[in-house]
Amino acid sequence: MRTTVEEDEVLTDIDSRRAASGDGDSALALERMRMALDASLTGIWDWDLVTGEVHLDERVRALWALPESAPGSFEIFRNALHPDDKERTREAVEAALDPAHVGDYEAEYRVIGQTDGIERWIAVRGRTVFENGHAARIIGTARDISDRKRREQHVHVLLRELVHRSKNLLAVVQAMARQTAAGSPSLEDFQRKFAARLQALAMAHDLLVSQEWRGACMRELASAQIGYCLDMDSVDTHIEGPRVMLKPEAAQNIGLALHELAVNALTHGALSQPGGRVELCWRREDGRFLVEWREFGGPPVADAPCEGFGHKVIKRLVAQALGGEATIGFPPDGFAWTLAVPAAQALAE
Repeated sequence: MRTTVEEDEVLTDIDSRRAASGDGDSALALERMRMALDASLTGIWDWDLVTGEVHLDERVRALWALPESAPGSFEIFRNALHPDDKERTREAVEAALDPAHVGDYEAEYRVIGQTDGIERWIAVRGRTVFENGHAARIIGTARDISDRKRREQHVHVLLRELVHRSKNLLAVVQAMARQTAAGSPSLEDFQRKFAARLQALAMAHDLLVSQEWRGACMRELASAQIGYCLDMDSVDTHIEGPRVMLKPEAAQNIGLALHELAVNALTHGALSQPGGRVELCWRREDGRFLVEWREFGGPPVADAPCEGFGHKVIKRLVAQALGGEATIGFPPDGFAWTLAVPAAQALAE
């Protein structure tokens, strides 16, 4: 840990005031230093290398979760270290005790609290005082950086996930382009359909990004995908279901399915003629997450539709990607689609 500019200024102020002023000014400077350390949640430690005594202030004791009666010692410090950090920390201490070493002692490591067993990341910085060529004392600071380390770890996880998902996303886009081209009678038709499908994919990813890729709310996903294709204020639609958070893979695939269903309802299904109605509902049941899309009042279907990309998405691709199954039906009053996937794909919010 490096000291802040304010801490350096305070330390300089102490030295200069001690040299030019009386005890009152020194006391004021020390009080300012204490306030600066308190504001930065920084503790102070002092290791006397001659006597072996280690003096710790209250904040450092709290970081190590030491009992009030426990004396400070290097043994307590070493025993509290996380096993994976002991060797690296030992090397840093040895370097700090070497007269040929240039620079302050600086390290970040994990400690296990002595009384609470809580693991904390600590940043320490110390300066060695040498007398007659031998290390006599190290004085330094310690600060809890657990929150920063957790954020860094989360960023690393996100980056690894990003690489993995980028590869998957490219594969999805390639398949989408290939299948859309195969079912498009003209370049203009391909451009229109492909752009709409890319937008549907992008909206699912926008929701995931807003949740730091932890998942996406099913209700928000449904509203975004259906609302992109339909004016929900002017068409008869009903959306109902409990608040659940879809896992990223489920959000991406169910989002694509809802897009295809909405487009089909508008161009060929219930919403292609007056009086048509669409209902979307979802629920958790018997260890599964069920999504049901129903259309009422649409044109009658005499024959099964040709299997274009949209039909493949809702019939096979989404179910396969999520380890579930999908069913499609054409009852006399309209169209029905049901997706059943493992309940683990949708977690309660």
